[in-house]
Amino acid sequence: MTSIDSAQVAIDLAHNWHPFMQMKDCETYPPRRIVKADGIRLFGETTWYYDSISSWWCNVLGHGHPAIGAAFTQQWATCDHIMFGNFTHDPAIALSQKLVAITPPGLERVYYSDNGSTAVEVALKMAIQYWYNHNQPAKRRIICFDGAYHGDTIGAMSVSSQGPYTQRFESVMFTPIRIPYANEDDTLAALETVLTHHAHTTAAIIIEPLLMCAGGMRHTSVAFYQQVRALASAHQVLLISDEVATGFGRTGSLFASTAAAVTPDFMCLSKALTNGQFPLGVTMTTEAIYRAFYADYTQQKTFFHGHTFTANPLGCAIANATIAALEAFDWQNQVAQINTQLTHGFQQLANDIPICSHPRVIGTVAAIDVHHTDNRALFHMAQRGFDHHLTLRPLGNTVYLYLPLVTARDDCAHMLELLRQVLQSLIKPR
Repeated sequence: MTSIDSAQVAIDLAHNWHPFMQMKDCETYPPRRIVKADGIRLFGETTWYYDSISSWWCNVLGHGHPAIGAAFTQQWATCDHIMFGNFTHDPAIALSQKLVAITPPGLERVYYSDNGSTAVEVALKMAIQYWYNHNQPAKRRIICFDGAYHGDTIGAMSVSSQGPYTQRFESVMFTPIRIPYANEDDTLAALETVLTHHAHTTAAIIIEPLLMCAGGMRHTSVAFYQQVRALASAHQVLLISDEVATGFGRTGSLFASTAAAVTPDFMCLSKALTNGQFPLGVTMTTEAIYRAFYADYTQQKTFFHGHTFTANPLGCAIANATIAALEAFDWQNQVAQINTQLTHGFQQLANDIPICSHPRVIGTVAAIDVHHTDNRALFHMAQRGFDHHLTLRPLGNTVYLYLPLVTARDDCAHMLELLRQVLQSLIKPR
């Protein structure tokens, strides 16, 4: 570290509390100070790092995209923030119109919030109140899948997998109906059994389609998602699709629901919606859901939920620019190229490194399982990854790359070689 880095990081550690971190570890591994981000690279004073997990799964078009920056500047000079209760504004109008056009048919209403967790909270509350407004208040339970992760607010945690992220808060969380996930056939059979017996008390099913991210980058098939949709419809239960991490080209289709030709009752979006450059969340829903809340005020069907920064004009302008830039970019072919490289590269890692197994790739996301007797080995490995210009945040025993869609062939090859070196360090004497 330079003297400037050391001084600034010391101030950081005197005041800041970083997310998902045991801060005592920062005594050994202090945070890296970033002074600039450009493309798929993050720059410190004297070194740089690949943004190899897309800044927590957000960045699809690279940092410093000129069109996105220009949209922000123009909107800031025009209207920076207004409340979305009594007012509206052109960026939100344009964004809602665009989202309705590009998401699966039937999703015609847009509810804005701040991030992925709040987008999920909105969907959960809407689903429960939908049945209440239809005089079926008993339909209030939520079905979720073991291994899922939907966010860190209380409702989102309640429908996420049980574990270290949630166990301290179980006393204030609601109890979902949790479906064990072993394989798709058994999981679907378990879901059908639950719905047969409990549909009359169930409001909705929530799913991460095609890719269960924080659960270890586990894949599920298009057919599995389609069957979940069919079972939900057959038993008159709503379907919430959490595409916060999988939306906007990440899995090879614009949305996972698009790939499956599925229209959920709710679709939650955030992260890449703004290229990760402004906090914004969206919950898409159908006209039928919307109409269940549309009534004279005296009927008490209003959806009483909102956030200070709902539909912030800056965020909406950035989202519009992000979608426009994505549409102008041949991202499908680019994702296919990255996918081919990652598929070959991760298979080679599994072949060549004896502690690595189960390589899996979807879109620009590649993962592999690492088997080590030291349960903190991957944490230490990830910290050493910075010395190899890689940003790594293992999930349990899973190491992954979550690459921006603009990643060039040479950069992808370089990251694969750097990852090989980092993984091999686990089986060599230090």
